[in-house]
Amino acid sequence: MKHLPILLLATLCIPACVNQQVSTAPSAAQANAPINPSTLPILLGLDPVRQDLQLTSLQCALLDSLRSDYKARARTITAIGMASEDAAVRSSWDLQNLRKQYNQRALAVLTPGQQTRVRQIERQMMGGSLLASASEQSLLGLSQQQQQALYAIYKNDQASAAAINAKFNSGTMSSFSKTIALHGNQKNTSSRMLAVLTPQQKKKWMELSGQKMVLPKIHDPNANAASLFEGY
Repeated sequence: MKHLPILLLATLCIPACVNQQVSTAPSAAQANAPINPSTLPILLGLDPVRQDLQLTSLQCALLDSLRSDYKARARTITAIGMASEDAAVRSSWDLQNLRKQYNQRALAVLTPGQQTRVRQIERQMMGGSLLASASEQSLLGLSQQQQQALYAIYKNDQASAAAINAKFNSGTMSSFSKTIALHGNQKNTSSRMLAVLTPQQKKKWMELSGQKMVLPKIHDPNANAASLFEGY
């Protein structure tokens, strides 16, 4: 393949939780918190994101240390969760707590401006699928009808993602095909969710996403065909 978009990594992130009720306006601290708790460990490990945030060498070193500890603990928790169904439930909660702890410590490394920017980048990379987040719905002032429409799209997205993962788990789909399918499913969800917004809300969403981050392309000199992701 000629180019591999870093955006594809977003398909590895767990979708944001949906709240059908409009939440209260987020506090100043919440405003710069990650919309999706599982995206921050990935985003802050990407060189283009670090370059965009203009992180110092000290900040990078601190984040690398945090990510190393996070990944080691996540692997241990996941392994324990494989023992039984009850262990899997406990593991899921432990992973959520681990992500929360990591995010708090990672964001503390960033300046207020960098915290705001990383949230903008998160919106760009995850797209309209983040509109399932109650905090995003509150920021855009979505109506009850719009929230219900987004919830229906979210449920459909989850069902489609589950079907894709089931094919992979059954051995009828390769890991690469699964990643491509999940990426396509997320793009479809993103488009459908953005279509729920009014023109004014969509404009505000674009403003909240900030200046677009330029993603580099990885060139493969042995590739002859045009990339499936040409244009990213």
